[in-house]
Amino acid sequence: MLGFALRYAAAGLAVMPLHTPTAGGCSCRGRAECTSPGKHPRLRHGVWEASTDARLIRSWWRRWPTANIGLATGGTLDVCDVDSDSGLLAVLDALGTARAAGPTVRTGHGWHLWFAPTGLPSRIGFLPGVDWRGCGGSVVAPPSLHAGGRRYHFTQPWSPGGELPPCPPALRQLATPRQHPVTAAAADVADLDRYAQAALEGEIARILAAPRPVVRRGERVSGGGRNNAVNIAAFKLGQLAAAGALDEAAVRARLTDAALAAGLNLEEARRTIASGWRAGLRHPRP
Repeated sequence: MLGFALRYAAAGLAVMPLHTPTAGGCSCRGRAECTSPGKHPRLRHGVWEASTDARLIRSWWRRWPTANIGLATGGTLDVCDVDSDSGLLAVLDALGTARAAGPTVRTGHGWHLWFAPTGLPSRIGFLPGVDWRGCGGSVVAPPSLHAGGRRYHFTQPWSPGGELPPCPPALRQLATPRQHPVTAAAADVADLDRYAQAALEGEIARILAAPRPVVRRGERVSGGGRNNAVNIAAFKLGQLAAAGALDEAAVRARLTDAALAAGLNLEEARRTIASGWRAGLRHPRP
């Protein structure tokens, strides 16, 4: 795995070590309860620590020799993340072509289509079963191991010295976050991006201000409110993300940092954020 990680880094793709699927679920502390086995970073700050530094990468894989390989998106590549056959057909139909023009990765159940960076943020579900991995996002790279037992592999080759194809205009238009009119409840907000950023900062502040558990003589007498605050924050921000107003990867990273600062452990924080986020996506703001 180290050799592949160094090859990506030499081509300018920022690399990070990911956890690995195991017979019990995942190599992380969540193990069988992990909701994304083999797909999340081993590094505390995740994608923000991804690097092309060969010495650093060697030190990571000396510590975790079987680590899956993660690539940061948005800097030197963007990825159209397709989860199903129907999703792939929808993308190809939108492009009016029988196959993608550039490198294509077969994942556990879908495909990653690699493109030159667009500057777009990550976006969830811009087509059914199709996500965009852009600024602040990440993807799993070949030959990482999927939880289903299959290794990620290229079905259309990637050349370290070659240029990635530009994102076709039709696909870029679909992946671009929609613009929404300002509602009466937010009439003083000049634009949605500023409103979304303010919402994020407000939820972060509430997490940090949440009461901590009260322990007396070694026994917990009050559960505190940290977990609930994180869940509610993830739900509310997931609602905004469903409307295309927030970058999932960047927001999750901020929520995770806030949860850790409030005293939750990493796996507890991730599970709570994932649960709240999924619920928010299912109930977008009107």
